[in-house]
Amino acid sequence: MAVSSMNKAGLAAAFVLAALGSAACAGEPEARPAPKTGVSSGPRIELRLEPGPHYAKDMKVFLFSYTVWPQVAAWLETPDGRFVDTLYVTELAVTGKYRAAPKAGRPESLPVWTARKSGAAEAVSSPTTVGAPVSYASGLAASLPPGRYVVMLETNRSYDWNETYTKKNAGVNGQPSLVYRAELELGAGPAEARFTPIGVGSVDGSDGELRPELAGIDTALELFSSMTVRYLVD
Repeated sequence: MAVSSMNKAGLAAAFVLAALGSAACAGEPEARPAPKTGVSSGPRIELRLEPGPHYAKDMKVFLFSYTVWPQVAAWLETPDGRFVDTLYVTELAVTGKYRAAPKAGRPESLPVWTARKSGAAEAVSSPTTVGAPVSYASGLAASLPPGRYVVMLETNRSYDWNETYTKKNAGVNGQPSLVYRAELELGAGPAEARFTPIGVGSVDGSDGELRPELAGIDTALELFSSMTVRYLVD
C-alpha cells in the first residue's frame, strides 16, 4: 500500500513538472542576465521601445505562476527591400532554447525576420528586458554609406489570444507577429522616426511572408506604448 502511494505521488509530481515545462516553452528562462545596451558613442542606430498595457502576460498552471514577454527583432533594409543586417534581437529568438519547446523551436515567433536575416544575428542578441523600456544602440551605422534606410521591427508575445485568433485556431501563439516600419536618413545629422505597423507574419510560422493586413489584431498593437528609432552621431 505504501509503495502504491509513493508511485502515485511520484506520478503526480512528474505530471506537474511536465505541465510546467510545456506551459513555459514560450516564456523566458528563470534566470536572465542583464540585457545588453550596445554602443554608447559614435554613429549609431538606437531603438527605444516602451512597454505597453499588454507587454507581459501572467500565466498559471496549478499552483505555479510565470510570465511571458515579447520577442523582438529589428533589422535594416534599403528602400528597395534589400536586407542589410540585424540591429537587435531577443536572445531566445536566436538560441531557440524555449523550455519544453518542440524540436522545430518557435517558428511562429518571428517568422519574417527569420526569413530575411543574415548570419550576423548572434552578435546582437540580448535577453528580454523585463518590465522596463528596451533601449539598444547598434554601431552598424558607422560602417554604412550615408543615405535613406528602412528600419524594420517584428514583435510577438505568446498566449495573445482574442476573438479572431483563438486557442483553437492559433495554438499557443494567439495573434501573429506584428511587423513595423520606420525610415531614417543616415549621415546627415541626428534623426528620429516612429515605427508604424504594416502587417503580420504567419500565425503558425509556416512561411516568412509579410501579410499587409491588420484585420483581427488588437492587443498585439499594445505590446509597446511607444516605439522609436534614432540615428545619433555624438
